[in-house]
Amino acid sequence: MIAHAQFSTKQVYSSPDLKKAMKEYKVIAILPVGTQLSYRSQVPYLNERNQASESVNTGLANQSRIYSYILPKSDRMKVEIQDIEKTNLLLLKSEMSARLDQYTKEEIAKILGVDAILSGLYESDAFLTEEQISKDSTSLSRRLPRISTSVKNVLTLTLYDGRSGKQMWRYYNYQTQSSYIADDLIEGAVRNLPFIQ
Repeated sequence: MIAHAQFSTKQVYSSPDLKKAMKEYKVIAILPVGTQLSYRSQVPYLNERNQASESVNTGLANQSRIYSYILPKSDRMKVEIQDIEKTNLLLLKSEMSARLDQYTKEEIAKILGVDAILSGLYESDAFLTEEQISKDSTSLSRRLPRISTSVKNVLTLTLYDGRSGKQMWRYYNYQTQSSYIADDLIEGAVRNLPFIQ
């Protein structure tokens, strides 16, 4: 299904210390994106989804999307982005993967051996409704069900300093569309990243 954005807005914050800090950063890690999925349906035969497993998969997929959008811009960067496979393996070995919210950004940066961390939160609220549409076929007139989906996708990306844990940069945007796909939001966020010139 092709996603058609109906409305979007963005907010970008940069710390007064960002420019100075960026001169010292050599390696930045992208964490799996935190995910909150909300699924509501007025259609009785469409059951609730397994949101727990979907959240994990969506978080890793969005981490991969961010990394994929950044890589082609490497020649415009003075920092290195840690390979996400290495990031995820180090988090797994340190038993942090399933509970990143229980650690400070300084602790995570130390385990990963990086100077800064790009952390994200993706929120998706989907609402399904069913309506009846009329369809005429020769002499036969009948009413058919049609499922309508409205999804509000919200993306927040934050760059944290690895030594102090201080928030150096923050991006927020959302779209109302007909799909869970967050590519437009991610692409927009990557265009605004402070380490891409």
